[in-house]
Amino acid sequence: DRGWRGEVDNTNNNRAILSSQLQTKAGKFKKDWDTLPVSNVLKPGDPRPKLLVFDLDNTCWTPELYQLRTSPKPWRDIRLFKPIQAIMHELATKDEWKGTKVAAASRTHQVNWAHRLISKFEIAPETTMDDLFSYKEIYPGSKRKHFERLKRDSGVSFDEMIFFDDSTWNTDEIERMGVLCVFCPRGMTNDLWELSLKEYAKMKKKKTRFMGKTLSASRASTRRR
Repeated sequence: DRGWRGEVDNTNNNRAILSSQLQTKAGKFKKDWDTLPVSNVLKPGDPRPKLLVFDLDNTCWTPELYQLRTSPKPWRDIRLFKPIQAIMHELATKDEWKGTKVAAASRTHQVNWAHRLISKFEIAPETTMDDLFSYKEIYPGSKRKHFERLKRDSGVSFDEMIFFDDSTWNTDEIERMGVLCVFCPRGMTNDLWELSLKEYAKMKKKKTRFMGKTLSASRASTRRR
């Protein structure tokens, strides 16, 4: 079977292996909170985005919800990418990020599953992804609608946001609205996180008004409209 990106779905073949690997992840992650890496690419006073927006499937976690047949349990059936663990922990615990809100924007059809997972995944002591997300736009449809609501509800303009997603369909749509986007085809990585922060600060220092642009792992493929 193939998913909506045309990729082969090997879920049934991999599920037993993945489940056994995930069993130990939750406890180990909690023990390792103090050793998670912290980004240091921004200097004091560098501009920071006012709203960070994360897609969920294949950006924050894997596998994607459409690949599962029953309601997934965190760390047994589905896991957070390790860079996401560090990023979310940093956002939840570091004073430097107090002026930044965090949001989820997902087009999944498994809305209830997604809400249940973010309420279960802890990213800091007694803090879940659900606690961190000030805004949750999780429902099928256009990401454009997600962002129109995010702008309305948060009061943050598009040029003060960064959006992370694994689909160019979504990043192409949202960069046209003036949002700095980051293409994460294999999930969030530390390199993409640091690239996005450096590029945002650089563009703001240049007083760039229209921030619509998509960053990718290769700077050569960065596109500007």
